[in-house]
Parts: sequence; structure tokens; C-alpha cells
Amino acid sequence: MRRTTIPGLVLILLLSALPQWVLAADVQVIGAWARPTPPVAQVAAVYFSIINSGGKADELLSVSTPIAASAEIHDTQTVKGVMQMREVGSVSCPAGATVKIEPGGLHVMLRGLQQPLTEGKRFDLTLRFRIAGDVLVKVTVRNGL
Repeated sequence: MRRTTIPGLVLILLLSALPQWVLAADVQVIGAWARPTPPVAQVAAVYFSIINSGGKADELLSVSTPIAASAEIHDTQTVKGVMQMREVGSVSCPAGATVKIEPGGLHVMLRGLQQPLTEGKRFDLTLRFRIAGDVLVKVTVRNGL
């Protein structure tokens, strides 16, 4: 009886975690990059694309990184001819769609950089989604689009 119970419990635990594995695989983050910064810069922006190949909409709730004091999701808009950046609470990721986090639009603003971003370096960025949970990406520092 004991042999049957332990493997059975292990199987139940694994199966209960399966939906999270499947949902996390539905959201992919690709092409993460940031521009190099001057040595004294305290801010930088990060860009990437979110692909939601699943059948359910998801939502990017927050971002974090060990290289900055804070990371915020911002949107750039032109209001009365003046470009403005504003923090947004979250980003909708519709089912079957790609959301572009790119220059001139949505971006991640890093504040309080602990070191300059130099070309060729990479750093970790964690994106927290409502359904998919935490997704860790490597950001490459490079020039250009």
C-alpha cells in the first residue's frame, strides 16, 4: 500500500503543476535589448517583443532587474506636440498576438543603474505576468534598432 501511495502523490503533484507549465510556454519574450549608456547615466530603456501564442489573454504586471534600483513600464505619447513618458500599471497581451515594447512607444524604464550599460554586455530582466508568472530574459546591450 505504501509503494502505491507515494508514487500516486508524486503524480498528483506533478499533474497539478502542469497547467502552469503549459501557460508559461504560451508567453515568449524575444529580442530583448537596451542601448549603451554614458558612464554617469542613472536611467536606461529596455525593449522586446511579447508573443502570446496561447488561447487566453495575459497581462504584464511588473518588471525587475538586479542592475537597477527600480524598473517601470512606461508609454511614450505625444500630447499637444510634446512627447511625454508616463508609467503604466500593466500591459495587455491578447491571445494569439504579439506586443512590441519598442522605442517611441511602450518600454521598460530602468532607474538607479548600478553600473553603465556597455555594448555587448547582458543582464537579467524578470517580467511578471498575471497568468504565465515570472519569465526571465537576457537583455543584450547594443546600438541601434
